[in-house]
Amino acid sequence: MPPIIPRPFEPTGTGKSGFSISVGTNRGGQHIRVGITQSAQEAHFGRKLSPTEDALRLELNNDQGKNHILKLKRAKEGEPGALSIAGGIKGSISIKLAPWSPLAQGKRPATELAVISGSTTNAIQLKLPDYAQPSVRKIGEGKPLMD
Repeated sequence: MPPIIPRPFEPTGTGKSGFSISVGTNRGGQHIRVGITQSAQEAHFGRKLSPTEDALRLELNNDQGKNHILKLKRAKEGEPGALSIAGGIKGSISIKLAPWSPLAQGKRPATELAVISGSTTNAIQLKLPDYAQPSVRKIGEGKPLMD
């Protein structure tokens, strides 16, 4: 029988993506908050993002099979289409957004967003939970039938 040689323990990390989404309410109504931890910023954007210099561009799609994807792209503060980020505790950042589809009344706690794909320093794709996915466009809505 061959000998068993133990190896030292190597931690694999927490397994969390560092991206989250939640629904909050205030006097103005409901809002969606997307949060990014400092470690996720460094892993996917190459460095910690600065609220005074950086912004993010978000893209959603309402095509069948693609409505679960949220794309985040790094941009410079002030660029057209880029959304300002707010700093948080321990180097985290967040963005407050208006809901893009009707949501049930009330709050929803932060839910982790799984990373689908992404390159460092440029863009990343995240999987949205069911409640945050935009409704799928039906045939004849917004596109000519022959396209």
